Amino acid sequence: MTRRGTVAALALVAILGSAACGSDNKVGDKSLLDFKEQANNRLGETTTTTAAATTTTAQGGAVTTTTKPKAGAGATTTTVKGGTAATATTATTAPAAVQTIREIFIYGDDAEVALDPQIQTAFTGSIIRWINKDSVDRAVRADSGQFASPTIKPGASWDYVAGTVGNFAYGDDTRPYVKGELRVAKKP
Repeated sequence: MTRRGTVAALALVAILGSAACGSDNKVGDKSLLDFKEQANNRLGETTTTTAAATTTTAQGGAVTTTTKPKAGAGATTTTVKGGTAATATTATTAPAAVQTIREIFIYGDDAEVALDPQIQTAFTGSIIRWINKDSVDRAVRADSGQFASPTIKPGASWDYVAGTVGNFAYGDDTRPYVKGELRVAKKP
């Protein structure tokens, strides 16, 4: 094939190609075009969840749960139908932090021990709970002044949140011979 023939063949291919592009012939259907439009509308859209939402039906009816986080943001919808007991959960939250509670029992003079345990250990942030198991009012006070309870009635308790690292000797304000110790360490 000569050079002139090659140029003519390329020109013919170009003309046929431009004629095909210029026609109204399209591959696919309108749903693809609609999808692209919907995708452009959602571009940059974010959804944030602030609290868990749970809906339960006992008789298996239809359940619809909708969460709309903020204006301008997307919505999450969950629909459950049928069954005997349906549960729809639309969001999850992180589990709450668990706070440790350490108990110290206060007993009367007729008991084997007045404080049980006599030495209590805990981390900062823990709750120390003194529970009066005696039949008379009791109270506890740290020798250093770190904590002091009001009167603890029989069967009642008093809580102290351990906020400072250290060893704290304390006693029963109603019985000076009853001594205990609270040892608080930094949370690892």
